[in-house]
Amino acid sequence: MIADRDNRRLPVAVGLRAAGRIDPFGVPDPSPRLSWKFRGSQRPGSLRLQLGSEPNGLPDLYDGALPADAHTADWPVEPLRSRQRVWWRVVAAIDGGTPVPSVCASVEAALWDASEWDSAAITHAAWLDPARTGPASLPEVETAFTVAAEIVSARLYLSGAGVVVPLINGRPAIDAELEPGYSALHRSVPASAWDVTGRIRTGRNELRLSLGGGIAWVPRLPGRYTKFTAGHVPYARARLDLVDADGRLQSICSGSHWRARLGPTRTAHWFGGEDHDPQAAGDWSPAAEVATGDQRIFWRSAPPIRVVELVRPASVTRHADGSRVIDFGVNLAGRPRLDLRAAVPGAPVTLRPGELLGSDGLPQQVTTGGPIWDSTVPAATTASWHPAFVYHGARYWHVEGLSEQEPDSAVRFEVLRTDNPAAGSFATSDRFLDRLHRMIDRAVQGNMYSVFTDCPHREKLGWLEQLYLCFGPLARNYDVQAHLADAVRHMIEAQTGAGLIPSTAPELIVFDFDVHKGDSTAFRDDPNWGRAIIEVPWQLYRHYADTAVLRRALPAMGRYLHHLGSRATADGLLDFGLGDWIELDDSTPRDLVATHGWATSLRTAARAAAVLGETALATDWHRRADETWARFSSAFRDGRGQWGTGSQACWALTWTAEGIDDAERESIAQGLLAAVDRAGGAVTVGEIALPALIRALTDSGNAALLDAMIRRTDAPGYGGQVESGATALTEMWAGPAAGHLPGSQNHFMLGVIDDWILGDVAGLRQAPDSAGWAEIVVRPLLLDTVNDAAVTFDSPRGTIRAAWSRGSSGTVELEVSAPPTVRVRIETDPAVKVVRYQA
Repeated sequence: MIADRDNRRLPVAVGLRAAGRIDPFGVPDPSPRLSWKFRGSQRPGSLRLQLGSEPNGLPDLYDGALPADAHTADWPVEPLRSRQRVWWRVVAAIDGGTPVPSVCASVEAALWDASEWDSAAITHAAWLDPARTGPASLPEVETAFTVAAEIVSARLYLSGAGVVVPLINGRPAIDAELEPGYSALHRSVPASAWDVTGRIRTGRNELRLSLGGGIAWVPRLPGRYTKFTAGHVPYARARLDLVDADGRLQSICSGSHWRARLGPTRTAHWFGGEDHDPQAAGDWSPAAEVATGDQRIFWRSAPPIRVVELVRPASVTRHADGSRVIDFGVNLAGRPRLDLRAAVPGAPVTLRPGELLGSDGLPQQVTTGGPIWDSTVPAATTASWHPAFVYHGARYWHVEGLSEQEPDSAVRFEVLRTDNPAAGSFATSDRFLDRLHRMIDRAVQGNMYSVFTDCPHREKLGWLEQLYLCFGPLARNYDVQAHLADAVRHMIEAQTGAGLIPSTAPELIVFDFDVHKGDSTAFRDDPNWGRAIIEVPWQLYRHYADTAVLRRALPAMGRYLHHLGSRATADGLLDFGLGDWIELDDSTPRDLVATHGWATSLRTAARAAAVLGETALATDWHRRADETWARFSSAFRDGRGQWGTGSQACWALTWTAEGIDDAERESIAQGLLAAVDRAGGAVTVGEIALPALIRALTDSGNAALLDAMIRRTDAPGYGGQVESGATALTEMWAGPAAGHLPGSQNHFMLGVIDDWILGDVAGLRQAPDSAGWAEIVVRPLLLDTVNDAAVTFDSPRGTIRAAWSRGSSGTVELEVSAPPTVRVRIETDPAVKVVRYQA
């Protein structure tokens, strides 16, 4: 037992990642950043990084010392060659002790040169008819090949426009859905790499690629909901590399020598749903090559979308007409699954989703867009099916066409999301905070797709502001390093020649037609959306201590700041965009909100430049930030000391402004309290001012007031959403009670309160001047309404935990644990009993 306990104390590197992923295939960077965490209670005295060409041959490529407290390192050798695989590990030791190596990890390169694919983009010839309105069915392409000897390695390189579902010998080739993901197809197309060694057999094999429209082909179909249209031909490009025991390489590359047919999927509409008829498939004919022009291939950073949960019905209501309404109990994103055992061959089964029920007891589609439905035509009494090319957001499903004998369990729901590893958990006996945290988490999961979307139904677009406003709820609960690296890539690619960063990336629709507050470009060009190009890379650096994305984004930051400057008014302010979006008090001046965002982004960019050693840029941007904050103060404070219109948003945003002295800040706090009082203690801010409101009230000593505000059930806000029974955070403050247009019921843009729950109520935050969680501050907020809170966080350096509880006598006990390389500062009331453990 003593030996076991001593071993648990030794520092061991775990969770080894390259470019933010564990053992990635097709890594997007030839020189990927390496990172790891530590388990054990003793601090390493020495650390070595070792690389090898084989796991048993380490360290034949590299063996070098690192700082003892390092948790990340630059790639130390020549950049990876195409398809090269390198093994690596981290060896830690305490002073004078035996070195403890980590388990070996690996990283494998993609195909860096497009010519290496030796593959053509292919589809069915009917889809290349220039007069097409869309053939009767979606295409499939396939080839057969023979393998003479046992295969020791098989890699499938896959790209395409739309959705590509690969099958090898009739079975799914990869553990992923809705591949390869989003892109602006007039510029680039994503690709991914897969280990399919276990799918290949000696002798004859078949590789089939079934194609769906995805975001590439979105026609306007009569009677089916369409947010916007897109007219790119769905196609696939593939290369399958097989290596036998003697090292011989056999490559199967897509081209016109493959064959194609119109398959059994008649409709695969990204918004409107999918229709499937197994007897609708046509005859095979030669595949047709697709001209892709200047379209570039890029290797996706984010993990794949996978089925992460299978949910059974919570309740089922049978109607007199034979239809059923399935309630899965939670608003989910993904797809329905049918496993029929008493089907009527040839009789369609139709499934219609909805987030809310109407007065008739049927799912309504006012929040999702409509009509939306999926359907299949069983060919036999036994049939299993799910949509392969679309996904939906819904809690309820109206199912028609099931036989009376079919059990309710025949309909289940597969939850889909990008497979970002879970990184945190929160627990409390307080019902309200527990429910609210779970609602936010469900909304995050419901929009965790190829890009982080706004909603999993009506738009499915990558709106940018939520990525940094809600960075805490994303990164404290999931490892999003690789996923958000993709988001930054999309922003850089979407940037216009004039420097504008559009509010959605990739920019799949140009929002230059919908006027808001007199601005026809408001939904495309807003300083608090576009500045995601600055804030997201900065937050990725702060959270993961990785400068790679920061450096990649720096030129785009400069171009965007130039764009903002070009739109300044004669007074040196900004006055365009959406203002304090989704606000309840619309009196907040748009120019106050926009100028605040401009000044903030200048300061963040200056800090980023300083970290990267770009001293001249940092100095210039700091100067411009000072000037902008000065203009902000001059423009929005009147002679009576009121800021803006005196709305909650005006006071809260000003509280977070720079250059405010202590006396003025106290006056701002009093102004904010008065504004809250005038609103009867209800929240009136919108999405942009919400983080500032939370910080202003908490940091001014009014956290109890904030707690009371968010619990209100008689006014629009979090409390009303919880009380209404919502299971995911909603788009509108009023949630399901927002009237005839209640908005999405699965939307995380207002989820920043989760950062307060984890960082303030539970009390765990990274220190302000720290990066990569090298130093933490534990300062729990002891509210009268909360008796306990515990947060666990698998940080970039290892697992951190903070937990406090109030006993029956009123005493509070606090426990903290952290990896040995993390500095811990505990700042709390002296009366709190602190018990500190090292993990």
